[in-house]
Amino acid sequence: MTRSDPVIRVQQGGLGTEGHARLVVSGDLDLGRLRGVWSSSGATVQHLGDRLHATTTVPALVRAAGRAFGAEEARRFEQVLLEAIEAWGGPPRAVSSPAGLLRTDARPLIMGIVNVTPDSFAEDEPLYPADHPHTAVAHGLRLREEGADILDVGGESTRPGADPVDADEELRRVVPVVEELVGAGAVISIDTSKPSVAAAAVAAGAVIVNDVSGGQDQQLLSVVADAGAAYVLMHSRGTPQTMASLASYDDVVAEVYEFLALGVRRCVDSGIALDHIIVDPGLGFAKAPEHNLQLLRGLRQLRSIGRPVLVGASRKSFLGALLDDAATGARLEGSLACVAVAVNEGAAILRVHDVAASVRTARVTHAIATASTGWPADR
Repeated sequence: MTRSDPVIRVQQGGLGTEGHARLVVSGDLDLGRLRGVWSSSGATVQHLGDRLHATTTVPALVRAAGRAFGAEEARRFEQVLLEAIEAWGGPPRAVSSPAGLLRTDARPLIMGIVNVTPDSFAEDEPLYPADHPHTAVAHGLRLREEGADILDVGGESTRPGADPVDADEELRRVVPVVEELVGAGAVISIDTSKPSVAAAAVAAGAVIVNDVSGGQDQQLLSVVADAGAAYVLMHSRGTPQTMASLASYDDVVAEVYEFLALGVRRCVDSGIALDHIIVDPGLGFAKAPEHNLQLLRGLRQLRSIGRPVLVGASRKSFLGALLDDAATGARLEGSLACVAVAVNEGAAILRVHDVAASVRTARVTHAIATASTGWPADR
């Protein structure tokens, strides 16, 4: 896949390649030309802003692309479209990592949050600097006992308005915790946007880099590629100091989808293997409450990017607003509702604070969604 390939989002899938599907097509191509030949075939196509919306079949779109752009482009459209439809309706792909396969294709994985900061917005009590690193390590081990498949260790708060932390301080916070948790057998994700921190954490045994900056740092992408680590590409805008002012969208699902689809291509161009990439819509990052709700409602559409989707809604402020301004520690019901919706819509990884309750909720929702009681114990 190249940067000039079309971006195709599946809003509603059909039955097989001859079935109809509701699609949105965008990208660096002549949409007006495509619309003209596509409409002439009898398809109902709307040109809305920078996107074409249509209910169509795979052959109809491929024929239109061929008439508009030629046989080679038609083949590219067909490949992208078939992959999008398969990803929309099928199980998530497994994720490759230095720890082996993360079996997101078997069941949703639970990622427990270990914020090694003095100012986390959502921890019951700070894990740092009290008795560092033992307090944070004990917390991580407790989450693992409760059923966390992955532990996400972070040393810099990314809540709106949070102050930045320099790399040396972030390293002091996270590396000892990563080392001890890896030594105890845990699968570790490092939550950072700094190349030096990512490199040190991976050297200490972390196998996933969870980057909330949206893959904008080429040096960080190179660190991930060189290490062969898995990578979480999250949608975001600005910094914690500016992101609240950037929460403006004409169509948040479309804009987040296109950001992530093009970001995946950029990651691959940077040397990160496709099967190492996870995508995250970035709930709460440059998003107003209604944007978070729209993304949760449209979560299955993100599946058609073709990469496993991570959802991190746990204890976030939009849930507090829905629960009569509940404090962070009183948002359990809202967090679990998001877990249930995310599992039902095909999310592959759930990033949560309340691991035990989230596992129980995910297991029941997964059983209903699949009509199966299976919940493999091994990740």
